[in-house]
Amino acid sequence: AIGCDPQDPVEPDEDNPSDSDTIIVGGQGTTEPYIKGTFIDFWNKENWNASQWDAHMREMKEIGINLLFIQFTAYNEIIWCDSPNDYSTEIHKDALKNLLNSAEKNEMHVFVGLYFNENYWDNASNPTEMSLHAQRSNALADDIWFVAQHYKSFAGWYISHEAAPYHYDTQEKFSVLKNNLINPIAGHCRTISNKPVTTTVFMNHNLTTPEDFRLFMQRMSTCGLDMIMLQDGIGVGHADLNDIESYFKAGNDGLFTDGNFKGAFWADIENFTTEDKPVSIDVLKQKLSIASKQVRNIVIFQYYQYMSPTGKNGADAKKLRDDYLNYLP
Repeated sequence: AIGCDPQDPVEPDEDNPSDSDTIIVGGQGTTEPYIKGTFIDFWNKENWNASQWDAHMREMKEIGINLLFIQFTAYNEIIWCDSPNDYSTEIHKDALKNLLNSAEKNEMHVFVGLYFNENYWDNASNPTEMSLHAQRSNALADDIWFVAQHYKSFAGWYISHEAAPYHYDTQEKFSVLKNNLINPIAGHCRTISNKPVTTTVFMNHNLTTPEDFRLFMQRMSTCGLDMIMLQDGIGVGHADLNDIESYFKAGNDGLFTDGNFKGAFWADIENFTTEDKPVSIDVLKQKLSIASKQVRNIVIFQYYQYMSPTGKNGADAKKLRDDYLNYLP
């Protein structure tokens, strides 16, 4: 059963398992080195019709993706659902509904991201700013739930704030993240929907050692989350291929050896380079192999831009997609 206490992660009900229970599996574990999900956004898709969404869903399913993580439904002053508020200047009322309609038709599972504002990066340990972000996320969650509750494709919630350990290098700073942002959002979302809550974290090997990251993840284990995903950081220049294994292991140790995390640890693999181009299949395979030894599942950031022939990288993205199809068993 799933409780409403923000400290209590989702625990599968063995007598009545839900779709979310089969997606979120707690504890340590390994997985196959294949992509099961992707992040997705509404940029250049806010006015897509049903046929466009359906084509995109089918394209992703062909390579084994059946999990979508909407990066955010509100970004700064832009909102992609019907949501009355006092901060937006641009609202695309039907965007989320159109995505969920297509996901339902194509048997995809969707975690819906909430509110994000770029002010976060300069205010990551400011309790007032974090409380404002939580308030806006929770109000948006109410509006999303009004629509999403009618869809089996709706699998859960995604907190859009990507936490970095160097923002929270003391217990006092971390308490701001936990008590002013993560737990207020997680508790509210679980109360209104009985669905799991997840987020991503990242590291920078120039600013955070594996030991530092292990401590950070031990602290993260005390938050009311059901799943935590680690970005590999290579695409944005935060890590090298030869050192991500130590960070994934540190994340696993921090959550489950040092901490008592009841949720799941996943990988968020960056399938792009620092030049904002698709990675080679050889690099992608190495990333998948390394991460699969430490996590329950693997998603990528992201399919549309770096693997879809209809995205911004065109032929280069198609090549990575074709190479990945050849890699699949």
